[in-house]
Amino acid sequence: MPKARRRKLGLRPGRRPIGRRLVLWVVLGVVLALAVASVAEINAQSAPYRQMTDRGYGELASRVVVASNQTGSDLAELINQAPSIPNAPWSSGTWVPSLGSNSARVRIQQGLDQAVAAADQQSAQASQLAPPGPADSIPARFASVLAVRATTVTALRATLDQLLGMAPLPVAGAPTDSPSSSTTDPADGAPRLSISQASTQTAAEGSAFVRADANYAGLAAMLRSGKFTDGPVHLPASVWAAPGTPLSPVQLTGTPALLGQPGGSAALVPYHQLVITAVGLVPAAIPSATPNDQSGSGIVGVSCSVPNSTLPGIAPTVMPPTKRVSAQVTVTNCGTVTEANIPVTETLALDDPAGTAAPPAGSGGGASTTEVTLLAGGSEALSLGTLSVAAGHTYRLTIALTLAAPPSGPTNLAGTSQAFVLQIPG
Repeated sequence: MPKARRRKLGLRPGRRPIGRRLVLWVVLGVVLALAVASVAEINAQSAPYRQMTDRGYGELASRVVVASNQTGSDLAELINQAPSIPNAPWSSGTWVPSLGSNSARVRIQQGLDQAVAAADQQSAQASQLAPPGPADSIPARFASVLAVRATTVTALRATLDQLLGMAPLPVAGAPTDSPSSSTTDPADGAPRLSISQASTQTAAEGSAFVRADANYAGLAAMLRSGKFTDGPVHLPASVWAAPGTPLSPVQLTGTPALLGQPGGSAALVPYHQLVITAVGLVPAAIPSATPNDQSGSGIVGVSCSVPNSTLPGIAPTVMPPTKRVSAQVTVTNCGTVTEANIPVTETLALDDPAGTAAPPAGSGGGASTTEVTLLAGGSEALSLGTLSVAAGHTYRLTIALTLAAPPSGPTNLAGTSQAFVLQIPG
């Protein structure tokens, strides 16, 4: 368009009409208003979903908290009762094991192991609750509280085990080389703790429980406020270590003195007694003319209640014609502590009358040894080595186990050996 024409129309070069600019701004305003309204509508429509999600998180977390409260209550009760748990049943002042479950040490160990397993499970459950969940890292803080409780329970078990010379009980189906299936006294792999050392550690563990309680209280308050969720979320109260309760630092500090020696629970003093409770000869002996003569029949059977070492009777045990003998042996731990790597020895020696000709080479006797590890109240059947014998000769067969000397705590050696006089037909 010629310049003269533009001037005539009142237009400046490079400028749009004002009407067109107004239309553009109006359109942009409408679009912006629609966008804001859409966001507000979406937010309003999604609020029920967020509220449902937050409430769902709270309900799931509450279940974990209730379970955690039960674990803390059970552990506190165990710590409170531990100094007074007896060894039972009692017979004339002597403890008699009943599958190991009535030993005070075993009952305490079972309680500690159960607390560790439960706390670990609850920690895992808490860590799996997010996402989705409330904002502001609340799920992570919740998981942290449960994780601290779990690690502290494990530490408390380790402290008391090292104080008392105990170890976690084996878990059914667990690999034999896993820590949870260990059957060795922790004194073999870790130093025993003095009462003073254990008290220092239990005090620190009580303080960790207190910190976890405080962190949980702060988290629960945040959820109740509704600032970080769509409406308040309520969790149950959860306190493991209130002042004056068994898991508080002050109470836990005094626990080792109530359990350990000297001056602690008499029932927790290690008591050592391994008994050879059954022996059967292989091959089986010829039935004795006096069935009540155990050694003459080639069979021994005794119990933890009245253990004894059977000696050969006047009449020897008569074997069938054979060139080899061995024994099937059952060893039972009648004591209150784990016994590890105990040698069980089978010894065969000539017992011929004077003037008897020597047997063939290699048939004059011998010995074999195996080892056994047993929890308190446990038993294990062993097949001992095969030893050579000769026809027309008499042998003394002795089966004995050896307890390390001197072990801590009283030791009862009754029933640690069984013997036979074997007559091999000529």
